[in-house]
Amino acid sequence: MRSRAWILIVLISALCSVTALADSSNKYWLIYEQGNTAAAQKEFGRALQLYKSAIEGAGIFPEAEAAIGDVYMEEGEASLAQRQYQKAYDLRKSFYIPDQQYEILYKLVNLFELQQLYKQMEDTLNLIVADDKRFQQTANLQLRAQLEKNYVDKGLDRVLVLYNFDDSFAAAAHAKLGWFYYRTGRFSQSVSQLLYSVVYRTSQIERYRREHDAEFEFSTLAELLAAVDASAQLKAYAASTGLFKDLYYLAGSTFANGYPRHAANLWKILSAVPGAGQYKELSTRQLKKPFIEPLLTISR
Repeated sequence: MRSRAWILIVLISALCSVTALADSSNKYWLIYEQGNTAAAQKEFGRALQLYKSAIEGAGIFPEAEAAIGDVYMEEGEASLAQRQYQKAYDLRKSFYIPDQQYEILYKLVNLFELQQLYKQMEDTLNLIVADDKRFQQTANLQLRAQLEKNYVDKGLDRVLVLYNFDDSFAAAAHAKLGWFYYRTGRFSQSVSQLLYSVVYRTSQIERYRREHDAEFEFSTLAELLAAVDASAQLKAYAASTGLFKDLYYLAGSTFANGYPRHAANLWKILSAVPGAGQYKELSTRQLKKPFIEPLLTISR
């Protein structure tokens, strides 16, 4: 009986400890959320106090470290923001939502791009792409090679019919790297990155259309973009993800890589899409007289 009573006491004590720990954790999350509210109201001094209080209490709190970085960015303190984002990324294993680490890397990407620190931007983007298993794993190198071969041999229409990818945290990184490689003269690498970005985006568009119309089918990029043009939601998605920009630069890198017919086909399609905005106009110019944009000057 004494043994059972002792076990019961130990279990109750452990349960109380866990409950106290949970209550403490919730307390610091509440302080963190209060900081978010203050930041949204532009009360940056109060927000910083709350974030620091949450970190002091919790010990390790990467979400709050990143939020401090956001405040510094709002106040124009880029170097302080960078330090905070890096600190948050170093604590990435403690994020409540693991994929939030990529949000931090994208914040660093934007910070580096604003400062024209392109080498640092590229390195950070490659950290994101390195975790894209569909692109990087050895088992999928054959997939990437075959996708690129199908593009060169049969064009983008065939690629979009053959390949359908789930959404990925790395899609925007592929897009930015594709643009960057084009602007730095690495046209083959640009094609590789932009193909993945485009397939990620068009796969989501196809999935959305089939959720609303089970019989939806397409065989060409032009047909898929017509479906985008017919839907306010898909127009917003294409605009927010930079799909038309990716298609334009995919055409540009394809042209520079020695496949002018594929490039011209993409430019022709974009030139007929009202929602493509500036990339409709740029594509029209490219059809008249193709050109390669000037290379960027890279700071190291």
